[in-house]
Amino acid sequence: MRILLDENLPDSLVEALQALGHPADSINRLRLKGIDNGAMYRQAALDYDLCFTRDAGFVQSVRHMPQSSGLKLLRVIIPQQAAKPFVAAFVQAFRDAEWSRYRNGDDWP
Repeated sequence: MRILLDENLPDSLVEALQALGHPADSINRLRLKGIDNGAMYRQAALDYDLCFTRDAGFVQSVRHMPQSSGLKLLRVIIPQQAAKPFVAAFVQAFRDAEWSRYRNGDDWP
């Protein structure tokens, strides 16, 4: 799965997801910090399968939009904590996830 991380998630997640064998990028690494949510969603829909964010407003704005691509935008609800334990919790949840049960705009995990 090709994965994009919003700017509100730690960049260290990129390496963790790549170590699991997934092409992963972040808004920060792509130098798109501050990009409008709509523009980000349109770009992600072209190039990615999953996009993770912590931004509830962003997710709410796309939750009921017709899905024109295979992109799933998911809001990460793992509690905020230091980067290292957050990444560990994210990776464990990612490994255990049944992706077919998630729809665009769902909370994850």
